[in-house]
Parts: sequence; structure tokens; C-alpha cells
Amino acid sequence: MTIYYSSDVLVTEFARFAKANIPEDASESQRLDMQRAFFGGVLIMMNLHQGICDLPDHLAVAAIHALQAEAVSFAKAQTVIARMSSEPHDHD
Repeated sequence: MTIYYSSDVLVTEFARFAKANIPEDASESQRLDMQRAFFGGVLIMMNLHQGICDLPDHLAVAAIHALQAEAVSFAKAQTVIARMSSEPHDHD
């Protein structure tokens, strides 16, 4: 993914996120909660980025790989959970 900086890049990325992740019938309150969570995540990642920038290169690379692995693991778990919750259950 290529992102070119502009004054509204975060707003644009939230719009993409919202389109993919917020149901059309979500209430305005739910949408605002998701927006706060999205921008809160952005701020956390910026703080992590700043800390990583202060590390020696080999530690910075290791930290980035660890964060990526954690994020991928979470995403995979969410996919499994979603798949399990959509499968019919046999309660016999």
C-alpha cells in the first residue's frame, strides 16, 4: 500500500477502514466509537514509531517484525472467530 502525505490522509484512511469494517446500518454513536478507536490506534502507533526510531537499527527491525507478527496473529484469530461464529452449531 502506498500512502502519499496530504493534509487529509488519516481522514481518507479512516473512510477506507469504515467502508470495509462498519456496517451500513451502524448507528452514528457506533460510527463515532469506531472513529475514536481508529484515531486512538493511530496515536498509539505514532508513539510506538517514535520509540522505535530511537532504537539502534537491529533492535528497530526486530521491534517492527514483532509488532507485525502480533498484528497478523490478531487478524488471523479474528478471521477464525468470525468463521466459527458463522458456522451452524449442532447442539445435540
